[in-house]
Amino acid sequence: MADITLGGVSFLPPERFVWEQDAAHQRVALMDVGDITQLCPPGQRVVSFSGFFPPVGDYPFSGAVTLPGEAADRLREMIKTGKAYPFSISGVKAPVQMDVTVEKLRLWEEAGEDGCVYYDLTLQEYRSAEVTVVASAGGSVRTEESQSPGKYTVKKGDTLWAIAKEFLGDGSRYGEIAAASGIGNPNLIYPGQEIVLP
Repeated sequence: MADITLGGVSFLPPERFVWEQDAAHQRVALMDVGDITQLCPPGQRVVSFSGFFPPVGDYPFSGAVTLPGEAADRLREMIKTGKAYPFSISGVKAPVQMDVTVEKLRLWEEAGEDGCVYYDLTLQEYRSAEVTVVASAGGSVRTEESQSPGKYTVKKGDTLWAIAKEFLGDGSRYGEIAAASGIGNPNLIYPGQEIVLP
């Protein structure tokens, strides 16, 4: 049986999970060439599922599930805080473990079913970037984003050669970055593009 938890809240296995993930490919117009497709890493994963929290004793396996009132309170708090929480599904062929934010929550009770709390829940994969304030010699202030390990966001003026030299210690390894990032033409990168550092 699947074991599903979100930030310490344990769920009964729902009838179905809906996973969504969009490709982040971009169409780029080039002079003398026309439109091309720039392959990019996929967007964040989104998972939606529905179910209920039963009162203790109503189901033989409900002892491991968070109590209805406590679960509802904790889920409401999660959507208010705007923080990321650990989400995991274990005991299945393809286990999942990722940090998520609660994007949508709907809670309700059905008439005649004393004690059950029903829910619809939408979670989005959390990816972070920390911002550091750096003061330069001239007194001006700029910010730098520190990337997740193995990822880099292209800035204006970057080249794959320069990125390979800075992060891999050898500019001639730019082809490895292009291959890992699905970049067909290493000369075509653009600001905001996320690339993979092998």
